[in-house]
Amino acid sequence: MSSTFFGLETARRAINAQRYGLQTTGHNISNANTPGYSRQRVNLSPTTAFPNPGMNQPAIPGQIGTGVEGSSVQRVRDQFLDVQFRSRASESGYWHASYKGLERMEDIFNETFKSPEEEARSSNISKQLNQFWNAWSDLASGKESKSVLREEANIIAESFTSTARDLVETRGQLKEEIEATEREINGLLKSINDINQQIRSVEPHGFVPNDLYDKQDILIDQLSNLVNISVERSASGGKPSKVAEGAATITMIGANGTRIDPPLVTFNNPEAVAKLSINYSDSSYGAVSELVIENDTQNTPLGFQDFAKGEMKGLIEAFGYLENSEDDESATGSYVWALEKLQEVAGAFAREVNAVHGIGYTDPDRNGEMNLGGEFFTFSSEGIPFTLKLNESIAANTDNIASLGVNLDALKDKSQYLEYLKAEPVDYAAIREYLANEDHFKPGALQALTGNHTNAQLISEIRDVKVAFGENTKQIGSFYRDFIGELGAKGKQASQNYVNSDLLLFSIDNRRQEVSNVSMDEELTMMIQYQHAYNAAARSITVADELLDRIINGMGVVGR
Repeated sequence: MSSTFFGLETARRAINAQRYGLQTTGHNISNANTPGYSRQRVNLSPTTAFPNPGMNQPAIPGQIGTGVEGSSVQRVRDQFLDVQFRSRASESGYWHASYKGLERMEDIFNETFKSPEEEARSSNISKQLNQFWNAWSDLASGKESKSVLREEANIIAESFTSTARDLVETRGQLKEEIEATEREINGLLKSINDINQQIRSVEPHGFVPNDLYDKQDILIDQLSNLVNISVERSASGGKPSKVAEGAATITMIGANGTRIDPPLVTFNNPEAVAKLSINYSDSSYGAVSELVIENDTQNTPLGFQDFAKGEMKGLIEAFGYLENSEDDESATGSYVWALEKLQEVAGAFAREVNAVHGIGYTDPDRNGEMNLGGEFFTFSSEGIPFTLKLNESIAANTDNIASLGVNLDALKDKSQYLEYLKAEPVDYAAIREYLANEDHFKPGALQALTGNHTNAQLISEIRDVKVAFGENTKQIGSFYRDFIGELGAKGKQASQNYVNSDLLLFSIDNRRQEVSNVSMDEELTMMIQYQHAYNAAARSITVADELLDRIINGMGVVGR
C-alpha cells in the first residue's frame, strides 16, 4: 500500500518536468531568429512504477505510476538532410566560383549585349577589328587619311594589350581569393576543432551541449561550401547521454569518392587538426601546382584532379593549375586558356598585317624616294601578358605607312622595269627582300610600279583570308568569334548549373528549416500545455496537502 505522501512526490516530479519544458520553450522562443539554431525539445518519460516485483511487494491490485521525468533535452535535426545539404553546398560553391570567374572574363571582353542599342554604344575587339580593316579600305579608296588609320591602329593595339592586361589583373585577384579561401578553411578547421574539445568536456558528465552542436554545424556548413567533406560524429568517453551526438571527425572527399588522409579534424585528437596550403609552380603563369593537407604526423599533396567540388576547386580552375604537377608548362584553366587564345589572335593579326605591310611602299618623300614598308605592329609574347603596339616610326610619322603596292598593269611589260629575277620568291619575306633592293629595278621603274594604294587594299582584305592557327587555318575574325562563342557557352553552362544547384540547395535547406526551425505558433502552444500541466501539478500538491492536514489535524479528535 502506498503512503499518503506518495502523491506529493508524484506532483513534485510533474512540476519539475513541466518547468524543464517551459524553460526549453522559452529558450526556443528566445532563439527564434538566431541563424543556425535548431529547436530543442524535452524528452519526457514516465518514472519507474511502484512497486517493483519481488517477495516483499505490497498486496495491491497493480503497479501505480510514480510520475514523470525530463530524461533529456534534445535538438530536433535530420542528419540525413545535413548530409544532402553539405554535398549540394560543395557543388553550388564550385559552380558559383566558376560562373563568377567566367562572368568577370565576359565583362572584360565586352562581347555580350542585351540589345542592338547596347551593342552600338559598346567598344570591343570585334568592333575595333572591323574599324581597323575599314580604315585600310577607306585609305585605299581615298575616303580617309593615314592619320585616321593610325588612330584606328593605336586603338586596336591598345585594345588587345589592355584586354590581356585586364585578364592578368583579374587573375591576380583570383589568386588573392584563393589565398583568402585557404585562410578561411584553416580558420574554420581550427574553430571546429576547438568546439570538439568543448563538446568532449561536457558530454562525459551526461549533459547534451545542443547549442555547441548548432554552433559547430554552422561552421561545417560553411566549410562544405569551400571543399567537399564527410562528417562523422563519435561518442565521447565517460557516461554520455543516449542522445549525445558526439564530436566531429571531418575528412575531405576526393574526386573518385574516396576519403583523403589525413582527416581535416579528428574528434579525439586536438593536436591533429590539419592545415591546408596552396603551392604555385614556377611557370610563366604561376599556376597552382598542388594543395597540401598537413597535420602533426602526416602531409598529403593533392593535384587539381583530386578535388571533387567546392568553391576552392572553382577558383583554382579559373586561376589556372598544372595538369601534370611535374611539368611546369602544363598550365591550364579558364584564364590561362583565354590569355593563350587572345595571344594567338593578336599574334596572327600582327604577323599578317606586318607581312603585307612589309612588301608595300611609302609615299615618295620630297626627294622622290620611297621606302619599303617595315613592321606595322610590334608584337612581343615574352612575359604575361603579351604586348602589341603600333611601330614607333609609324606612330611618329604617318608617312612611314606603306600603303602603296605594285602596279600590276605596269608589270605587263616586265622588261621595262625589272632588271632581272634570280629566283622565285615563295613567301612574303622573300618578296620583301627582293623588292628592297633597288638594283633590281631600272631607273624610274619603282615609282611607276607603285603608283596606287593597292597595298592598303591588300591589308584590308586580310579580314577575309584564312591564316594559320596551329594546325588549322581560319579567318582572324572568325577565330576570335569562335573563341568568344566558346567563352559564352562556358559561361552559360556555369550560370545554369549554378542556378540549378542553388535551387536544389535552397530546397534542401527549406526542408531542414521545416524540421529544425522554431515555429512560434507551436512553441506558444507547447508553452500553454506546460503551463496548464504545471498548474495542475501544483494543484495536486495542494490537494495532497489538504489530505495530510485532514489526517494530521482532523483525525483522532472525537470526544475532545
